[in-house]
Amino acid sequence: MIEKKAVFKPIHNLDQLITLDEYYDLEYEESEEAIKDVQKLAVKDLEAVKRFCENNLYAQPDKVRFVYYALSEDEDLDKWGDFLSDEFSRVYQIGLDQNRIKELSSVINEILVETLDTYPAERVREKLLKGLDHKDFVIRLNALEFLEYWIDESVLKNNPSIVSKLRQKLKDPEWKMRWETSKLLERNKIAFESLSTMDKLRRFINP
Repeated sequence: MIEKKAVFKPIHNLDQLITLDEYYDLEYEESEEAIKDVQKLAVKDLEAVKRFCENNLYAQPDKVRFVYYALSEDEDLDKWGDFLSDEFSRVYQIGLDQNRIKELSSVINEILVETLDTYPAERVREKLLKGLDHKDFVIRLNALEFLEYWIDESVLKNNPSIVSKLRQKLKDPEWKMRWETSKLLERNKIAFESLSTMDKLRRFINP
């Protein structure tokens, strides 16, 4: 049986938004059109787009994911930098408050910005740094994974407190946190005290 391919319809309003999975099923030209349609909606009424994301975080998360993805794909990404940073902070805080970080990770992962030296991006890092000290190991690890996309060598050079916090995480009770932190520091060319031989061996035992 031949699978029937979905027919793309231009997105003229928020009610016509597609999911991220539906976007991935589109032909290249159609997918580019879909992204541009969402960007046009945001240019026309960003507050309406924000309300949609707020009201549908749980009801239609895959459509919210597509909104964030589409704006994060804009060639002029800085246009949406503050909005996307604020949305990351908002959704991440909801995840913390409701103990649903894991559930919301697929949404949060679609939020990316290009310029990292802005005040909204700094607020994101502040939240993630607090997340590194959460009592729940999964939340600590998620915070570390998210943080990688909100720092670079320049950010770390200008924010020694972040470097200090990451070095502290090399002593985290959980091996996975210690290992992933060491890899993050290594990728950003930050010197750190080498992990123990046992920790290095654990990656082969507990991949």
